[in-house]
Amino acid sequence: MFLGVDWGAFVVVFLVALAATAVVMLAFSLGLRILADGELEGAAGQPAARRSAPRSLAGWACIAVGAAAVLFALYLIIPQFHGG
Repeated sequence: MFLGVDWGAFVVVFLVALAATAVVMLAFSLGLRILADGELEGAAGQPAARRSAPRSLAGWACIAVGAAAVLFALYLIIPQFHGG
């Protein structure tokens, strides 16, 4: 315990926070990428093929996972939400 800090616990918290950030960012960006497919015009100004319903559902599900993670983190941080 250098300077009264448990550095092992600090490293564990840092790695978990880094991994959680990467997962949330990956889910949200993947959802945006899936939803972006089929929204742009095709070659020579022709309309692009529409996105299928399962792809739309997958895109919104990825965004929902990211949003749920953010809301859960806020729940954990704000004591009035959980009586702590």
